[in-house]
Amino acid sequence: MILELDIGNTRGKWRFLRGAEVLLRGDIGTPQLREGVLPDEWAELSPHRVRVVNVAGPQIAEILVEAVKVRFALQVEFSSVLPECAGVVCGYDDPRSLGADRWLAMLAAYQKSAQAALIVDCGSAVTLDLLDNGGCHIGGYIVPGFGLMNRALSADTHAAKSCEDLTLTKVLGAGRNTNEAINRGLLLMVMGAVDRAMQELQAFSGSRPLLWLTGGDARLLSSVYQQQHHLAPDLVMDGLALSNP
Repeated sequence: MILELDIGNTRGKWRFLRGAEVLLRGDIGTPQLREGVLPDEWAELSPHRVRVVNVAGPQIAEILVEAVKVRFALQVEFSSVLPECAGVVCGYDDPRSLGADRWLAMLAAYQKSAQAALIVDCGSAVTLDLLDNGGCHIGGYIVPGFGLMNRALSADTHAAKSCEDLTLTKVLGAGRNTNEAINRGLLLMVMGAVDRAMQELQAFSGSRPLLWLTGGDARLLSSVYQQQHHLAPDLVMDGLALSNP
């Protein structure tokens, strides 16, 4: 049995695997992990490996290492970005500066279908990474996530002060009030970034690329994005088996 964790800036996801079967899954707030508090569901389980992708910083990594040692008497296997892995070549000048979550999502996407693809991870930030048909990472884009853009408008725009509890809508079209206008505007901005990146990748690769959506807000984007795409909430964790086989 293997325990896998994907630790982001605000929340973490976890799952227990036996082979390809997911036995149990859940999520946990990153602040809770910072306190060394592990999910109650782990109490009766005994994995033989713990694989982790962490973009929340070295402090939480140290805390997790100690907590896992106490709970399971195991060492944590952290993923890292390499110049090349599983048929994918990193396009960053310094591969170490690429987020490990982005790297794992690319590995998993290319392993599932070895062709040009745009991988969009909708988290605290929205990242867009471009892979060509040969698995070469062309580069990527980073834009603010839905929550971050929401908070920025609430903090700095007088008209949005009363809309701090915004909930994103699945309906597109010009808003008829401030709440709708902001919600739909945020979706429009992210969709515009996706469309532009898809156009760039198609021109580069000479064929229509695949589009993968992952991350905490991926289902929201998937619900309104009308172009063909693959929704893969566990894409980052799927990459752990490739980076840490």
